[in-house]
Amino acid sequence: MTEARRCEATAANGKPCQAPVLAGSRFCWAHDPSNQKAADAARRAGGAQRARQMDRSRSGAPGPVPTWWSLETAAHARAGLAYVAQEVLAGNLPARDANAAAGAMSALVNVLRATDLEQRLALLERTLDHRGKA
Repeated sequence: MTEARRCEATAANGKPCQAPVLAGSRFCWAHDPSNQKAADAARRAGGAQRARQMDRSRSGAPGPVPTWWSLETAAHARAGLAYVAQEVLAGNLPARDANAAAGAMSALVNVLRATDLEQRLALLERTLDHRGKA
């Protein structure tokens, strides 16, 4: 399998761009001269989105889930989902961010369930093993 060719442009940080090239080009989509207007528009849109996020954080509106929020049990995840829902309804959290948070918490609940089942199975196996030796 061949390695994808990388863009010949230099990224904003001064390092070589690591994005794969477009077919028939030496550059990625963002650096290809034929996409300059669209790439500039995309960068402006991204900057505007970042500015909106910064404004929201400076206004005192909370993020999706505070960094101190414990997510060690399904009950914690349920409380986190309730918090996210409240923030969306209050207009403090974009639905896209809420969807990401909800997906992460859903995955967490699945991992917690699997971990709980593994622990219960290990305890059951130890109990049965102990009884077999008695």
